[in-house]
Amino acid sequence: MEASIFLAQSDTTAGFLCQDSTQLNHIKGRDARQSVLLTLNTLSKLKNLVRIPNVHKNRVRKSTKSTFIYKGRNALRYKSLAIRLVPKEEAKMGHSDLLEFFPFLYSSSANAHKKEFDLNFALQKADILVLDERFLSAQKPSKMYKIANIRIKKIR
Repeated sequence: MEASIFLAQSDTTAGFLCQDSTQLNHIKGRDARQSVLLTLNTLSKLKNLVRIPNVHKNRVRKSTKSTFIYKGRNALRYKSLAIRLVPKEEAKMGHSDLLEFFPFLYSSSANAHKKEFDLNFALQKADILVLDERFLSAQKPSKMYKIANIRIKKIR
């Protein structure tokens, strides 16, 4: 049984959410092994997946619209993890509420690989549509940072 593909407006842009990263990569038309970021809604869930270096804990907790890439021993069981925390107060009804029902969901923008946002494409590929008062639109993507034990590097 395949996992459902959700289409929702996040606090940044319209995106696909799914429990299976390879399925997300397939519908977007990219390599099945390409990394996909995880989204979750609480710090307690984040602590179960990664070890946040003490130097960066405050930054991660207070950051909005940001994705953090954890590598090496900070990613615990994984080689590398890109994780985005979407707290309830940052997101409107919809995206964050959906995340309450799952430990995490894989997330990707709702467009074909290396293409601009197309509402028809997004609606065609999604199994379940999650709407709020903002509807669906392409906006500026989240900031992305790579975290090491001491350093932090801005990726985008």
